[in-house]
Amino acid sequence: MLGFRELIILVLFIGGPLAIGFVIWRTSRRASNTAARLANLDALRASGRVTAAEYERQRASIISGV
Repeated sequence: MLGFRELIILVLFIGGPLAIGFVIWRTSRRASNTAARLANLDALRASGRVTAAEYERQRASIISGV
């Protein structure tokens, strides 16, 4: 049976790296999502489906969410 000391050691050595990995994963996922949204917006502008003013407004909105 694990004692309190062993439990703390397990939490520090296993829980810490897992938490750091989760933060890195979420950050990279958010960055790739932002890049995809900006690329989609660029494609819409290039096809003429979005006006220049709407493009700038949407781009600012995407970037502010980072």
